[in-house]
Amino acid sequence: MYVYNPNLVKLSIGKDKEKIVLDIFDQIGLANCFITGSFLYKDDYQDIDVFVITRSKKKIKIDIPKVKITVIDFNDLHSLFFHSISKCCISKNVLPNQCLKVTLSDFWGVINEAIPTLINQKDKFHKSVRFLILYTYYFLEGRVLGSFELSCKINGFKDYKEILNFVEENVPVVVNKKIKKSYLKRFFYTQAGFYKDMKSYSSQRFLYNLTHLITRGGISG
Repeated sequence: MYVYNPNLVKLSIGKDKEKIVLDIFDQIGLANCFITGSFLYKDDYQDIDVFVITRSKKKIKIDIPKVKITVIDFNDLHSLFFHSISKCCISKNVLPNQCLKVTLSDFWGVINEAIPTLINQKDKFHKSVRFLILYTYYFLEGRVLGSFELSCKINGFKDYKEILNFVEENVPVVVNKKIKKSYLKRFFYTQAGFYKDMKSYSSQRFLYNLTHLITRGGISG
């Protein structure tokens, strides 16, 4: 059993939890698996988030309460998602180490998915919204947030409106630093044209205004 905890997060792993961890690893039976999330640092947890790296399509069954298993393909080891969830975890064996590959195009795709979810559902802990915060902080600060750090960042927002304000303040800064002005204007003017036709929806109106904030930043910068 290996513990990954570079930021020395205070873990809540007593003998009872250690027994659960070993039981999980034993029942899964595959070499590349790990546990992350609130189970590691909270006494009161809802789920035990278990990730298994495999190419097998066979469904993994386990007879332990609260266990939620997510399968990760080896092709996804370059993703920001994998680098985040594996940053603070307990693994059965040494985890595969692949370089991180993430682009601004990936980031914009996350924004397009997360903003409508956030505005329509107002759920800051929705998966796509967690990705939004994860990607924004990566491009803003150049570091990967682990699951504990990510939860702390999200808990720092009072409501969905504060997240939208955070996006408006920081995404234009990030994009203008990372993209050449000529390409930036060409790409985001095209995006603005798409959103303009759907401005009756509040999420599309927000994205339309965001593209203008980005292009104005590019012109003035």
